[in-house]
Amino acid sequence: GKANPRTTKAVRDTRGQVLFRGDGRLVDARYSANSGGISENNDWIWGGPADPALRGRLDALAAKNSQWRVFAEGVNAGNIAAFLRLAPEGAYAGRTTIGAKQMRWQQTVPTAELDRMVADVYPQVGSVRGIEPLERGFSGRLAAVRIVGTKGNVVARGDLHIRRLLGGLKSALFVVSPLGDPKAPTAFEFFGAGFGHGVGMCQSGAMGMAEAGHKYKDILGHYYTGSQVRRLY
Repeated sequence: GKANPRTTKAVRDTRGQVLFRGDGRLVDARYSANSGGISENNDWIWGGPADPALRGRLDALAAKNSQWRVFAEGVNAGNIAAFLRLAPEGAYAGRTTIGAKQMRWQQTVPTAELDRMVADVYPQVGSVRGIEPLERGFSGRLAAVRIVGTKGNVVARGDLHIRRLLGGLKSALFVVSPLGDPKAPTAFEFFGAGFGHGVGMCQSGAMGMAEAGHKYKDILGHYYTGSQVRRLY
Protein backbone atom coordinates (compact mmCIF):
# COMPACT_ATOMS: atom_id res chain seq x y z
CA GLY A 1 0.00 0.00 0.00
CA LYS A 2 2.99 2.33 0.21
CA ALA A 3 4.44 1.77 -3.28
CA ASN A 4 4.91 4.89 -5.39
CA PRO A 5 5.60 4.95 -9.14
CA ARG A 6 8.53 7.34 -8.65
CA THR A 7 10.37 5.13 -6.17
CA THR A 8 9.57 2.01 -8.18
CA LYS A 9 11.13 3.66 -11.25
CA ALA A 10 14.21 4.67 -9.24
CA VAL A 11 14.71 1.07 -8.09
CA ARG A 12 14.33 -0.28 -11.63
CA ASP A 13 16.64 2.36 -13.14
CA THR A 14 19.44 1.53 -10.69
CA ARG A 15 19.02 -2.24 -10.75
CA GLY A 16 22.41 -3.97 -10.64
CA GLN A 17 24.27 -0.88 -9.39
CA VAL A 18 26.31 -1.31 -6.22
CA LEU A 19 28.17 1.22 -4.07
CA PHE A 20 31.79 0.33 -3.30
CA ARG A 21 34.47 1.80 -1.08
CA GLY A 22 37.80 2.78 -2.56
CA ASP A 23 39.34 -0.46 -1.27
CA GLY A 24 36.85 -2.57 -3.22
CA ARG A 25 34.58 -3.44 -0.29
CA LEU A 26 30.88 -2.63 -0.13
CA VAL A 27 29.93 0.70 1.46
CA ASP A 28 28.18 0.37 4.83
CA ALA A 29 25.52 2.83 3.67
CA ARG A 30 24.43 4.42 6.96
CA TYR A 31 22.17 7.48 6.96
CA SER A 32 20.25 9.78 9.28
CA ALA A 33 17.47 12.32 8.86
CA ASN A 34 19.50 15.53 9.11
CA SER A 35 23.19 16.12 9.76
CA GLY A 36 22.71 19.67 11.02
CA GLY A 37 25.14 20.78 8.33
CA ILE A 38 28.04 18.55 9.35
CA SER A 39 28.29 14.76 9.53
CA GLU A 40 30.12 12.54 12.05
CA ASN A 41 32.72 9.76 11.96
CA ASN A 42 31.28 6.27 12.35
CA ASP A 43 33.71 5.20 15.08
CA TRP A 44 32.77 8.17 17.26
CA ILE A 45 29.12 7.11 17.31
CA TRP A 46 29.38 3.31 17.46
CA GLY A 47 33.02 2.55 18.23
CA GLY A 48 34.95 -0.02 16.23
CA PRO A 49 37.35 0.71 13.36
CA ALA A 50 37.20 3.92 11.38
CA ASP A 51 35.45 3.43 8.04
CA PRO A 52 37.07 5.53 5.28
CA ALA A 53 33.68 5.95 3.57
CA LEU A 54 32.00 7.22 6.75
CA ARG A 55 34.04 10.29 7.64
CA GLY A 56 32.56 13.46 9.04
CA ARG A 57 32.45 16.42 6.68
CA LEU A 58 30.61 19.65 5.99
CA ASP A 59 27.40 19.68 3.98
CA ALA A 60 28.21 20.03 0.25
CA LEU A 61 26.74 23.52 -0.01
CA ALA A 62 28.14 24.64 3.35
CA ALA A 63 31.66 23.74 2.18
CA LYS A 64 31.34 26.49 -0.47
CA ASN A 65 30.04 29.11 1.96
CA SER A 66 32.64 31.27 3.73
CA GLN A 67 30.59 31.48 6.94
CA TRP A 68 30.40 27.69 7.11
CA ARG A 69 33.82 26.84 5.71
CA VAL A 70 35.56 27.86 8.93
CA PHE A 71 34.10 24.64 10.42
CA ALA A 72 35.69 22.38 7.80
CA GLU A 73 38.07 21.06 10.46
CA GLY A 74 35.19 20.29 12.81
CA VAL A 75 33.01 21.67 15.59
CA ASN A 76 34.35 21.81 19.13
CA ALA A 77 33.68 23.37 22.52
CA GLY A 78 35.28 26.63 21.39
CA ASN A 79 33.26 27.21 18.23
CA ILE A 80 29.99 25.30 18.70
CA ALA A 81 28.04 28.40 19.75
CA ALA A 82 28.99 30.13 16.49
CA PHE A 83 28.14 27.01 14.50
CA LEU A 84 24.66 26.79 16.00
CA ARG A 85 23.98 30.42 15.05
CA LEU A 86 24.45 29.72 11.33
CA ALA A 87 21.33 30.08 9.18
CA PRO A 88 19.88 26.74 7.96
CA GLU A 89 19.67 27.87 4.34
CA GLY A 90 23.46 27.97 4.17
CA ALA A 91 23.45 24.17 3.80
CA TYR A 92 21.58 21.78 1.50
CA ALA A 93 20.29 20.05 4.64
CA GLY A 94 18.35 23.20 5.54
CA ARG A 95 16.95 24.10 2.14
CA THR A 96 13.86 21.90 2.21
CA THR A 97 10.79 22.51 4.39
CA ILE A 98 11.48 19.46 6.53
CA GLY A 99 15.22 20.10 6.63
CA ALA A 100 14.87 23.66 7.87
CA LYS A 101 12.85 22.47 10.88
CA GLN A 102 15.45 19.84 11.76
CA MET A 103 18.61 21.86 11.13
CA ARG A 104 18.30 23.86 14.35
CA TRP A 105 16.11 23.00 17.32
CA GLN A 106 15.38 24.03 20.89
CA GLN A 107 13.96 21.84 23.66
CA THR A 108 13.23 22.72 27.29
CA VAL A 109 13.05 19.88 29.82
CA PRO A 110 11.72 20.62 33.35
CA THR A 111 14.06 19.47 36.09
CA ALA A 112 11.34 17.33 37.69
CA GLU A 113 10.94 15.42 34.42
CA LEU A 114 14.69 15.10 33.99
CA ASP A 115 15.02 13.80 37.55
CA ARG A 116 12.59 10.98 36.80
CA MET A 117 14.38 9.92 33.62
CA VAL A 118 17.84 10.04 35.19
CA ALA A 119 16.66 8.18 38.31
CA ASP A 120 15.53 5.25 36.16
CA VAL A 121 19.13 4.70 35.08
CA TYR A 122 21.24 6.43 37.73
CA PRO A 123 19.33 6.48 41.04
CA GLN A 124 22.49 7.52 42.85
CA VAL A 125 22.40 11.02 41.28
CA GLY A 126 19.42 12.55 43.09
CA SER A 127 17.98 15.75 41.67
CA VAL A 128 19.86 17.07 38.63
CA ARG A 129 21.75 20.29 39.23
CA GLY A 130 23.98 20.43 36.17
CA ILE A 131 24.75 18.85 32.80
CA GLU A 132 28.36 19.21 31.62
CA PRO A 133 29.43 18.31 28.04
CA LEU A 134 32.69 16.34 28.13
CA GLU A 135 33.69 14.79 24.79
CA ARG A 136 32.75 16.08 21.34
CA GLY A 137 33.42 14.35 18.02
CA PHE A 138 34.30 15.89 14.65
CA SER A 139 30.79 17.29 14.21
CA GLY A 140 30.47 18.42 17.82
CA ARG A 141 28.25 15.50 18.75
CA LEU A 142 28.68 14.44 22.34
CA ALA A 143 29.89 10.99 23.37
CA ALA A 144 29.97 11.81 27.09
CA VAL A 145 28.26 14.20 29.52
CA ARG A 146 28.57 14.56 33.28
CA ILE A 147 25.28 14.63 35.20
CA VAL A 148 25.72 16.56 38.45
CA GLY A 149 23.16 15.80 41.15
CA THR A 150 22.32 16.48 44.77
CA LYS A 151 23.52 13.00 45.79
CA GLY A 152 26.31 12.33 43.32
CA ASN A 153 27.67 12.66 39.81
CA VAL A 154 27.82 10.22 36.89
CA VAL A 155 29.25 10.26 33.38
CA ALA A 156 26.75 9.11 30.74
CA ARG A 157 28.29 7.80 27.50
CA GLY A 158 26.99 7.04 24.04
CA ASP A 159 25.12 9.11 21.44
CA LEU A 160 21.72 7.41 21.69
CA HIS A 161 21.94 6.87 25.46
CA ILE A 162 22.60 10.56 26.06
CA ARG A 163 19.75 11.64 23.81
CA ARG A 164 17.25 9.32 25.48
CA LEU A 165 18.46 10.08 28.99
CA LEU A 166 18.01 13.83 28.58
CA GLY A 167 14.49 13.80 27.19
CA GLY A 168 14.57 12.29 23.71
CA LEU A 169 16.76 14.94 22.09
CA LYS A 170 16.91 15.05 18.27
CA SER A 171 20.70 14.73 18.30
CA ALA A 172 23.74 14.84 20.55
CA LEU A 173 24.96 17.99 18.81
CA PHE A 174 23.80 20.54 21.38
CA VAL A 175 24.63 23.04 24.09
CA VAL A 176 22.67 23.15 27.34
CA SER A 177 21.85 25.89 29.85
CA PRO A 178 20.09 25.77 33.26
CA LEU A 179 16.99 27.92 33.73
CA GLY A 180 16.10 29.64 36.99
CA ASP A 181 18.37 29.47 40.01
CA PRO A 182 21.75 28.07 38.82
CA LYS A 183 22.06 26.17 42.11
CA ALA A 184 18.60 24.60 41.74
CA PRO A 185 17.44 24.96 38.12
CA THR A 186 13.75 24.64 37.33
CA ALA A 187 14.52 23.36 33.83
CA PHE A 188 17.31 22.83 31.30
CA GLU A 189 17.26 24.36 27.83
CA PHE A 190 18.90 22.45 24.97
CA PHE A 191 19.79 24.15 21.70
CA GLY A 192 21.06 21.85 19.00
CA ALA A 193 21.43 20.89 15.37
CA GLY A 194 20.36 17.97 13.21
CA PHE A 195 18.22 14.90 13.72
CA GLY A 196 19.91 11.55 14.30
CA HIS A 197 23.45 10.25 14.65
CA GLY A 198 24.79 12.14 11.63
CA VAL A 199 26.85 9.30 10.10
CA GLY A 200 26.80 8.76 6.34
CA MET A 201 24.10 10.23 4.14
CA CYS A 202 21.97 13.11 5.37
CA GLN A 203 18.47 12.55 3.99
CA SER A 204 17.57 16.25 4.10
CA GLY A 205 20.88 17.16 2.48
CA ALA A 206 20.41 14.56 -0.25
CA MET A 207 16.98 16.01 -1.03
CA GLY A 208 18.45 19.51 -1.11
CA MET A 209 21.25 18.42 -3.44
CA ALA A 210 18.77 16.66 -5.75
CA GLU A 211 16.52 19.71 -5.91
CA ALA A 212 19.59 21.78 -6.83
CA GLY A 213 20.25 19.50 -9.81
CA HIS A 214 22.92 17.15 -8.47
CA LYS A 215 22.79 13.58 -9.80
CA TYR A 216 22.56 10.55 -7.55
CA LYS A 217 26.18 9.46 -8.09
CA ASP A 218 27.41 12.90 -7.05
CA ILE A 219 25.20 12.84 -3.96
CA LEU A 220 26.44 9.40 -2.94
CA GLY A 221 30.03 10.46 -3.64
CA HIS A 222 29.68 13.39 -1.26
CA TYR A 223 28.22 11.46 1.65
CA TYR A 224 30.30 8.29 1.27
CA THR A 225 33.88 9.50 0.94
CA GLY A 226 35.86 7.87 -1.87
CA SER A 227 32.93 5.68 -2.94
CA GLN A 228 32.05 4.61 -6.48
CA VAL A 229 28.89 3.23 -8.07
CA ARG A 230 29.51 0.16 -10.24
CA ARG A 231 27.08 -1.86 -12.35
CA LEU A 232 27.46 -5.57 -11.58
CA TYR A 233 24.51 -6.98 -13.53
